[in-house]
Amino acid sequence: MARQFHRPARLDPEAAENIEGGVDTAVTSELAHRAAQALVGGFPEDGLETDASVERITRPGVVAAVAGHGVDAVAELWANSPATTLPGTLWRLFLVREWIRRDPDLVERRYATVIDLAAIESEPEAAAAHARLDAALADARRVPSPERVRAALDGVLAGRTDGSVPALVPVLTATAGFLRALAAGSDPTWIDDDADELAHRVTRRDSALLATADELAEAARRAGAGLLD
Repeated sequence: MARQFHRPARLDPEAAENIEGGVDTAVTSELAHRAAQALVGGFPEDGLETDASVERITRPGVVAAVAGHGVDAVAELWANSPATTLPGTLWRLFLVREWIRRDPDLVERRYATVIDLAAIESEPEAAAAHARLDAALADARRVPSPERVRAALDGVLAGRTDGSVPALVPVLTATAGFLRALAAGSDPTWIDDDADELAHRVTRRDSALLATADELAEAARRAGAGLLD
């Protein structure tokens, strides 16, 4: 049984020992970026002057916090980051992963619908479904299973990458294709209840699955070009 998800709370002092900072917006943004870059595989030391609390962020510290307390312990830092940034991208991957973990039956039913559509031959009544599915999978012909997507996201959110942002490209592309496929096979909504623990501006907007897929596809493009930070 998947563990109960709880919306990220304030960072526990022990869990956040190496990533705690002030409440200033600029400092919070810097913390979000530094924590995300450390988790994925470090960040360039380019002489940037930062607050002393930000400088304490290290990959071992973030990975240890995640291992000991779950990625929820740091996810709050990323929640308000723009979609075109690394922390904003990790927040979206976090939400997708938590949705699969919490609602595996719902996700599996949507996935099964996609597989059923793909298996239809050429009945006239299936033409519209085929058109939607073809459009959804234009950049990811094979639909990864929920289990494979979750495993890939587990690895990213646990800091198990090869130490570079470009290494995220396959995961981002696969997750984008997965979300587009789920939207093609059913309603493109994601979370439909404001009181849901996963309710967020990412999950509650119109056609949330498609919008998030587009953002992850753009993040993959930026990651491949060295522009996702």
